[in-house]
Amino acid sequence: MNGDIQLSVIIPVYNTQEYLERCVSGVIANKTVSMEIILVDDGSTDASPSICDELSAKHPFITSIHIPNSGPASAKNKGLDIAKGKYVAMIDSDDEPTSTMFVRMIGEAIENDADIVCCNYMERFEDGSTHSFDYTHEVTVLDHYQGMEHFLMKKKIYTQCWTKIYRRHILEQFRVRNVEGLKTDEDFIFNICSFVHAQRICVVDSPLYIYSMRGNSLSKDYFNKDINAYIDNRLLRFKITERELSNYAPKNLKHTTFNRLFYSNELLGRIALFPNLYKDKRTKSVVRYMRHHLLYALSVHRQIGFSILGCLLLLLPTPLYMHYRHCKLNN
Repeated sequence: MNGDIQLSVIIPVYNTQEYLERCVSGVIANKTVSMEIILVDDGSTDASPSICDELSAKHPFITSIHIPNSGPASAKNKGLDIAKGKYVAMIDSDDEPTSTMFVRMIGEAIENDADIVCCNYMERFEDGSTHSFDYTHEVTVLDHYQGMEHFLMKKKIYTQCWTKIYRRHILEQFRVRNVEGLKTDEDFIFNICSFVHAQRICVVDSPLYIYSMRGNSLSKDYFNKDINAYIDNRLLRFKITERELSNYAPKNLKHTTFNRLFYSNELLGRIALFPNLYKDKRTKSVVRYMRHHLLYALSVHRQIGFSILGCLLLLLPTPLYMHYRHCKLNN
């Protein structure tokens, strides 16, 4: 019977009582896919736990699990531990897959014998309005090298797990799991550890997922509360990326430089809000890496979000450079 399950959809749940049923209904609407849905209540304090249990009682293919609050990484791992599908998806409980998302992705996975299938998404705001990106609606099949390049160079493959399905055998064979305790960067780390083992990646450039833009989302709230953990998570991400590519995809190591410069720029923008961290050794290490790759940064400055002047100012002492970043935020 387990072999008949094409897809396991894992949904971490934390205080999303207003959105949870809509999310699950979106999954169920993909009627032609043989699936199981695993709801992992991560210590919610609203009505989410009872909603999970009610959905499980109503649908035999839905499992409801309750764990103490541990963060989305731990919740996803609980789901992965019991998943039985040939492929696995992990989506957020306040978002919504379209009624064709998993039908389309499973179809492409089977047709192209893909280890990972990726899709695009649209954004939905709290007032109900939506924002779409530029979509080609094309399907692209990539080999291992191309898949890593597209992911690291931000070519239609996104950081988030919720735009992907993964061959479960790959995750089990290489013991790919989310790093527990993290509340940011866990999706990127999971994807790096998955992509380095994927031999065929399929990209469906169509908006198959609806991402909810909420002002009180978990990642934004976490950043505001603990910038130090945010910095540590990002540095861990850089370290794991270098390690995984050195071990399993050395030909793609050159692409890590672009990716690290892009996200180092983002990180410094966040640190600029906290003057007490301008002399922090972690801040200095990020600036030092960017200085070391200054010539490359100049060659791709637009893609990584820098002006030429911004790149050159990296040569300033780190506290002065961070003061410049702070001034930019106020302009």
